[in-house]
Amino acid sequence: MRRRPFLLGLLALLGCTLVAGAAVPAGAGGSKPPTVPDAIKVPAGQEVVLDVTGKGVQIYDCKPNDQGALVWTFREPAAVLYGHRERPVGIHFRGPTFESFDGSSVVGALAGSVPSPTPGSIPWLLLTAASTQGDGVLAGVDYVQRLETRGGVAPTGTCDPAKDATVAVPYRARYVFYAG
Repeated sequence: MRRRPFLLGLLALLGCTLVAGAAVPAGAGGSKPPTVPDAIKVPAGQEVVLDVTGKGVQIYDCKPNDQGALVWTFREPAAVLYGHRERPVGIHFRGPTFESFDGSSVVGALAGSVPSPTPGSIPWLLLTAASTQGDGVLAGVDYVQRLETRGGVAPTGTCDPAKDATVAVPYRARYVFYAG
């Protein structure tokens, strides 16, 4: 699989060791479906297969908007996914893609969004699986929720690409994966 140099650098920066290991399924850790607003609920019949914490950055580039003003524009996330006992179990990057260290992955497509109840934090999301790969824990995923966000919001105002073309804003979130 293609690994992005920036993402690998982030993993090294966070001090993570890429040790192969299965992610702990949600049932083993006692996780149950969270209570969420209707706009980001999963359909009936879906069960939690993985519940992890993502810690990393939301990356923004200084680009012109439709009116020509230079503003911070979202490029991609770069995060490590932590499971039971804060053990790294995967990574999250452009796509949005979630890749487990067991070799399975899921690419999501936006299905719903609600503002975070925490000021200054990125929205809570519902993603549908656009594609999956591999035989591990993420192979059968139908939906992903991003919840309990902290941080990650782009800087406000205009920017200058000559001085600050890219910024990485720290964030954390809970990611809940479902299969039917």
